[in-house]
Amino acid sequence: MLKLEPVEIQNFKDVYEDMLEQFPACEMKDYNTFINLFEQGQYKLLSVVDDNVRIGYLLLYESSVENVLWLDYIAVFRQYQSKGYGRMIFDSLINQFNTYKGIYLEVEKADESVINTIRRIKFYKSLGAKKLDINYFYPNKDGCIELDLYFLPFCKAELPLKEVSFRVIKDVFNALHKELRHIDNVYCKITGQY
Repeated sequence: MLKLEPVEIQNFKDVYEDMLEQFPACEMKDYNTFINLFEQGQYKLLSVVDDNVRIGYLLLYESSVENVLWLDYIAVFRQYQSKGYGRMIFDSLINQFNTYKGIYLEVEKADESVINTIRRIKFYKSLGAKKLDINYFYPNKDGCIELDLYFLPFCKAELPLKEVSFRVIKDVFNALHKELRHIDNVYCKITGQY
């Protein structure tokens, strides 16, 4: 079974370099923002380890308002991709964090022309994740990006009520995106409360 092990902040640089290659620039935070998040304590960097070999990583946030997690980033290093690690990573995540109700997942909108997005959505659904009925936007330095928001319940937990999800989103925005001046506007766009 895979292990999810905490990574020391001083070892984040290698992960960050991989993130710059694997994630779109519009979804990235700058290096110092990540360091500040780690120092606050609720933002976790976990290394995915298989037989003492680091094969990927997760960055997740433990909500301060609900007993849930928020998956900010997940990646398998390129040389280990397409080897079935995705399901094993989530099995390990659910096993290790089984006291939580579940985890929120930000996912690109379904677009039949983008094969990886369709594959990712099918994969999350195969794990039991459900798309939430929320008009979700991811805040970034240029404004926001429209995404879908999914929830993967752990241990047969119920899907969260919309009001609960709104509280979690507000918490996530205030914790992970507080350097952006327009997060309140993006939040209002999500909730429809202008």
